[in-house]
Amino acid sequence: MKNHRELGSFLQVLLLCSMISPAAGEELRIGTNADWDAWQRPGNAIEISRGKAGPRFVRRNIDAVANAGDFGGGIRAAGSNSGDAGNLIDGSLSSFWAPDWDDDPENMYVEIDLGRVVSARRVILQLREDGPPLELFQVLLSNGERFFDSTGLPLPSIVRYSDRVRYSFNKQRELVIEYGLKPLQFIRIEVDLPTVGAGISSIAVEAVGDNISLGMRERGGQVDILNEIGTRAEGYESTGNSNALIDGDIVSSWRYWGFSQPGDTEFTFDLGALYWVDRVRILGDLAGIAPSNVDWRWTRRNAIHFPWYILWGSDGSLAPDGSLRWQVLGELPEHPRNLRDIVHFEEQFSLRPLRYLRMRYPNRQCCITGTTAEFQVFGEGYPAGTILQSPIYDLGAVRNATGLSWQVEAPERTRVEIRSRTGNLLQESYVFHDKNGKEVTERKYNKLIPSFKGRIDTVRSPGDDWSIWSQAYERSDRGFLSPTPRRFVQLQAYLLSDDPMQRAVLDELVLSYAEPLAAATRAEIYPIQAQPGQRTEFTYYLGWDSGAGSTGFDQLLMRSGADIELGEIRSAGQVLDAEIIPVDGGWDITFADPFVRTGLIEFDFASTIYRQQMPFEAFLASGREERQVRQRVDVGDASDAVASEAIAVSLPVGPTLIDGLSVSAALVTPNGDGIGDFLQIGFSLLNVLQPRLLHVALYDLSGREVRVLHDQRQTAGPITLSWDGQDEFGQLAAPGNYILRVVVQGDAQTQKTAKIIALAY
Repeated sequence: MKNHRELGSFLQVLLLCSMISPAAGEELRIGTNADWDAWQRPGNAIEISRGKAGPRFVRRNIDAVANAGDFGGGIRAAGSNSGDAGNLIDGSLSSFWAPDWDDDPENMYVEIDLGRVVSARRVILQLREDGPPLELFQVLLSNGERFFDSTGLPLPSIVRYSDRVRYSFNKQRELVIEYGLKPLQFIRIEVDLPTVGAGISSIAVEAVGDNISLGMRERGGQVDILNEIGTRAEGYESTGNSNALIDGDIVSSWRYWGFSQPGDTEFTFDLGALYWVDRVRILGDLAGIAPSNVDWRWTRRNAIHFPWYILWGSDGSLAPDGSLRWQVLGELPEHPRNLRDIVHFEEQFSLRPLRYLRMRYPNRQCCITGTTAEFQVFGEGYPAGTILQSPIYDLGAVRNATGLSWQVEAPERTRVEIRSRTGNLLQESYVFHDKNGKEVTERKYNKLIPSFKGRIDTVRSPGDDWSIWSQAYERSDRGFLSPTPRRFVQLQAYLLSDDPMQRAVLDELVLSYAEPLAAATRAEIYPIQAQPGQRTEFTYYLGWDSGAGSTGFDQLLMRSGADIELGEIRSAGQVLDAEIIPVDGGWDITFADPFVRTGLIEFDFASTIYRQQMPFEAFLASGREERQVRQRVDVGDASDAVASEAIAVSLPVGPTLIDGLSVSAALVTPNGDGIGDFLQIGFSLLNVLQPRLLHVALYDLSGREVRVLHDQRQTAGPITLSWDGQDEFGQLAAPGNYILRVVVQGDAQTQKTAKIIALAY
């Protein structure tokens, strides 16, 4: 029997669908713990509390006992008085554990499991204040190593305690064991001499900090291990082997047997979110390798570490070729002591945002090279970048999404970027499980007998008609950016911070929707190419279909980043009567009569284009002011008269950023007679989408800067400047020739152009 239960996976867009009733006041409101729990999020990088979702703080200098339970740790065993053993780790000094003094001395012990291996600075025991100090006892410490059977396999249930600290005739209440950043997971306390009335109130382990590596895969990250680089045997390791680097278990280690001509090995870590990082520790303990084995190759005496390595980091930014930009974080120079004498390697660097880490080292012949038990990553602060993604929300029918608003906490140097996408189709797939809940293939599932079959989960994902993710919404409640009307909606939120001590928090999201003004819309423009900086005439075609539930419209809103000189508006060959009001970024057009039936509008306009793919967007509208309802017009085949199916105008392909540099005259004569006193300068800045530094200045022939005319960030558009013949100090420049130079820093290159200007009196 199929159990139709939705799943979420950070690596796939396989999301649950939430049915929204039209009776909900035409609003989808997201603002409770349950609402945010339904969103995909990068595992432990996000915390949800009191109806809010935000990044979780990564701590430095932690007590590893306090959160042992988060990793499956806690009290591992207690030979005596087990009911009170939890008092050791409850964070309170008023409670305590002590063995039953009438028990056999062999049973007077307790064991604590930290749940994962940590890099420990010290272990601190607090003895009970109301009673005599515990006099004769010992503390045993283990990194998690097990004893091995005769075949060389570790015995999971038997921990090997390699360090022991004995206390005799103790009189202290606080005991500190310095541990020197060695790996630690298990602590065992054995009482050797009964001391009636004594007890241990708490135990703490001071560790480096929260290990960011733990939970990497649950956050959507991964570990890739590439072996034998540069040889015919080059290839990636399996997920199971690479997981050993980040599982918090000292026993499951990575190691590689070098062949006759071994190549390098490379570890690449995707942390699953953008974290503030300043330290990496590589634990090379041999706890996972048997002291002896039936196969002589896989023994400790044949294992070495790294002859040398290089460690890189990346925040996820891309180079022009599309690859990640890497920066060197640390290097281990080649030295014989690296092979065996050094077991724990560490690189420290200034705190910086990192999403990826990469380490490369060489293999060696006929030995186990690169033995790595754990790859630990530390830092401090709220993650610099995290992504949350909503389930697929079902609006119940095709609806017009009219707006998206939100409440967020965004202190200085933080921001929230919200995006949307929409569609009408869903794809369904199935995930099969056996009776134990393990995922299996459909083929294997069908071969199981009925009693061995488990549930079948239905997974829904966006269909073929879905839009891409929209641009980030600039402000709350400023209209909906994705195609509409549609039945299904999905949202995405980026939480970003440039300050590790600050975070942005999502409080509430509200999606507003209504009956569609038109059942379907389509718009196209002609021509779809123009010469840069030249006035061009266009025709805009806008068609729509009415349908069940569509209410009609009486307004058309035109918006663009380019100027629009509006001309004649026609429908069915007739010029339409309309009120035309210029607004920032376009025009608002109100028609005398509403449109409620299927139709087509076309109108002429002129514009000057300065950047590639300049869009001209249209919105249908009905109502006034706060009660106005808008519907974004889709791109499509609106008219048989043209075949563009586009609303964006392109420019001829080329790298030019500066076009048409012109001056009013080649000679400037600032005599004060009103003739030639000023040099007028004009040019077009093309294809500069984001504000970039534009520097315009005059230089003498020796290259000395005489006067700066412009030194600000600028986007694409016309530029007009003038020069009065004066230098930077307000003095008339000396007669002679000068160089007018224009420099703009583009996305991929810096472009320059220049002209010679003469100055005379």
